[in-house]
Amino acid sequence: MESLGINLGFLVSQLVNFGLLAVLLWLLLYKPVLNMLNQRKERIARSMADVDAARESAAKAQQDYDRKIADAQRKAQEVIAQAAQASEQVGAGIKAEAQREAEAIRQKAREEAAAEKARVLAEVQNQIAGLSMLATERVLGQAVDENLQRRLIDQFLAEMGAGAPARSGA
Repeated sequence: MESLGINLGFLVSQLVNFGLLAVLLWLLLYKPVLNMLNQRKERIARSMADVDAARESAAKAQQDYDRKIADAQRKAQEVIAQAAQASEQVGAGIKAEAQREAEAIRQKAREEAAAEKARVLAEVQNQIAGLSMLATERVLGQAVDENLQRRLIDQFLAEMGAGAPARSGA
């Protein structure tokens, strides 16, 4: 091999040196670098898992927020509807009370008008009765039985539809 320019002792020593260097590099460099790369890979995987968990948590929080907003809006609509219904009921109550009061006032006015009409009619009947008694006395020139004349006048007024006869105490 010497004719080829290869020194066997030198070749063996270089092979041993290369083997020792390879083993040293494998032990001191390759294994720690591989361990460091594996650790980094695991850290990245954990970070990605944490990001996914955070993303899921954020999505769940957003859903909860949206649900709470929807619930709040629904409750607000219910409160508004209840307030509107209550105001309608109060308004209807006030309107009904006003109608009852108006009807009571109308009824009272009718009763007062009827009472006034009856009073005026009785007064007119008394005046008519008095005038007819006075006219009869003057025509006949003497006093006539007052009870008989009063009955006749009352009967006449009843027949004319003037209403119930009114008796005066005088």
